[in-house]
Amino acid sequence: MLHSTTSSAVPSLAIVLLPTHVAQLRQRDALSSHELSAETIVGRATTALVRLQQSFVSSHHASLRWTERRFWELRDLQSKNGTFVNGVRVLAGEKVKLALGDEIGFGSVAEAFVLEDVSPPRPMLLALEGDAAPIFLDQSLIALPSREEPDVTLFHAANGHWHIESRDLAGPLKDGDLIRAGQQSWRCCLPTAPDETDAIDRFPSLFALADVELRLHVPRDEEQIELALFAGNRELSLGVKACYYLLLTLGRCRLHRDLPASTEVAEDGWISVAALLDLLRVSEQRLNVDIFRIRQELRSAGVVDAASVVERQPQRRLLRLGTARVVFRSDS
Repeated sequence: MLHSTTSSAVPSLAIVLLPTHVAQLRQRDALSSHELSAETIVGRATTALVRLQQSFVSSHHASLRWTERRFWELRDLQSKNGTFVNGVRVLAGEKVKLALGDEIGFGSVAEAFVLEDVSPPRPMLLALEGDAAPIFLDQSLIALPSREEPDVTLFHAANGHWHIESRDLAGPLKDGDLIRAGQQSWRCCLPTAPDETDAIDRFPSLFALADVELRLHVPRDEEQIELALFAGNRELSLGVKACYYLLLTLGRCRLHRDLPASTEVAEDGWISVAALLDLLRVSEQRLNVDIFRIRQELRSAGVVDAASVVERQPQRRLLRLGTARVVFRSDS
């Protein structure tokens, strides 16, 4: 159902679904904490999410895991010097239910850690270099390394899973995947989606792109293009944005209308990135920024699968509008 209000008034799926706290493990008397993913390995190995340098810590010392019964569980991973919970040594391979405030020692009771938050894990990106804070995936669209340079886009799909799209790849994200953008790298920490229930069923104010008609008002000079969404017998204006010229161009490619005769477009609307850049006369960086902004506008308006408004075939370097339901309206 589409509401005839401004886009900022439409509720955001990401804000509704994600918790506001995150489980944390802090070394006693330390100022900083370690955020816990759905399964956090503690140890000296480079693959450990919580890396400790002390010699009494094993490479893969212990794991902390969020269980289906909705509590945190610790397991010793056959460590050499043992794992301790509140001063009591855990048997190798034993699973121990944890509670808020528990003190955990990895090879030593003297340098214990405190479990200071037992909230469920949140989807996040952990930086692999330096001490940068985690990037929590608490928005439905994330741009890396920044919104001004969206070389990589992460988006939340209607089924509750995260997907990645870049110049070279597109597809679902998995827990533990490594992402690189610019000079930075992150490890993806994704809790298992609670279920496959369609978000549209859970939140009636949201709707799918397939149920929406894109209406573009195109003035004669094609400079101030306005976008409106039509669904449920209601129309919602998203205003005038410069990025909508890309939407107009992709719409023309999808419908094979008003294009230069020399433009090569497949029957189903796919166009090469090179040909599209030639039509738009912009850089690929600007193209990526406009794609991100279009998705952001539709997602803010309540289109749950807004990322699919622009589809990519990275290996073939092709793009197209993700729907044929687009209408052009011009000045009379």
